[in-house]
Amino acid sequence: MAKSEAAPTDAYELLHWNMKLAHLTYELGYKNIIPLLDNPPLDDLKNFLGYCEAWGDSIVHHHDTEEATVFPVLNQKMDFSHEQEQHVQVHKFLDEFLATVRAAQADHSKFDPKALKALMEGASTVMFDHFNEELTHIEPDKFRAAGFTEAECRTLVDGMVAHAKTQGDPFLVVPFMRCHTPPEWKVAFPPGLAWPLRKVVIPYLLAKRYSGYWKYGTYPVS
Repeated sequence: MAKSEAAPTDAYELLHWNMKLAHLTYELGYKNIIPLLDNPPLDDLKNFLGYCEAWGDSIVHHHDTEEATVFPVLNQKMDFSHEQEQHVQVHKFLDEFLATVRAAQADHSKFDPKALKALMEGASTVMFDHFNEELTHIEPDKFRAAGFTEAECRTLVDGMVAHAKTQGDPFLVVPFMRCHTPPEWKVAFPPGLAWPLRKVVIPYLLAKRYSGYWKYGTYPVS
């Protein structure tokens, strides 16, 4: 069993740490979906398409949270207009992706794995460039150089986490994040998950509604 890792104690590292692990979940989801579109599980299409929807929904939820709570604060002392422009491009893809997936969910005859794969691969550069460039922009030294205090850094992350908990579909977003979080980080990430949530509420309530989806995840939900 992997040894549990703790969140950083340096306030300037917190946002970068959270974003790095969040981005990892979307990268793992992408890597799981793409090969399955070459040989799709046609006998389990409901669950596979649900997993695809959860992936797209989770990125939308992440970006909506950033735009509501992170960018307004960062833009007070830094310039995140480039990242916001990248969001526009990524969301053009996500809107089309989710519409395509939901159409196939409603009518399985509309499922076109080749077209869906082409759509995802066509957006991969802008999406992964955004993830990587954003992480570079929020490195701890850049926060220090911009003049953010430790208290401001902690308040920013606390606000982001609190907002994220109130938005999105918890039956999709939460289990998706958990089944793409490496075992060593499950205690610490996402922040604020007490033992009853991690071990009872998420696996036996939130993940249960769409339990078939999470077989396509990378790790167990709990």
